[in-house]
Amino acid sequence: MKNIIIVEGKEKYCFSNIEEAVKKFLDNNFYNLSEEEKYKTIRRKTVMNANLRKIPIVDLKKSEVIENIANKQYIIYDEEIFLLSLAKNNDIVIYEKQDANLFANNIDKQNLEKVSKEYIRVNDCVNCLIENKLKSIKL
Repeated sequence: MKNIIIVEGKEKYCFSNIEEAVKKFLDNNFYNLSEEEKYKTIRRKTVMNANLRKIPIVDLKKSEVIENIANKQYIIYDEEIFLLSLAKNNDIVIYEKQDANLFANNIDKQNLEKVSKEYIRVNDCVNCLIENKLKSIKL
């Protein structure tokens, strides 16, 4: 049983860890890229999604500020924020095994939608996850 299930439209993908998901949604060689190339890859994919959905972008690498985390917006920072932004804007739905603690670590999972005895719907707490991630990094 995989730790992460991501649904995009009618497609369903299963992953053991976040790195596998990043390779699928960003670039298969993402972790072999330089920091600058990683940023450009994240930015390019984010701009494509934002243009399709007509949703604004906040680029934390350019010291832009998030006015309200709950607003529809794509956030550029790192690969995890990229995936969480996709979930935040309902481009994908992320399900995580309850005990995996990959995305939803340090989150009270009691009130989250359980899609089975083993999986929770990460989209239900995505704003909180992004906030927690942003608090833990120095911008």
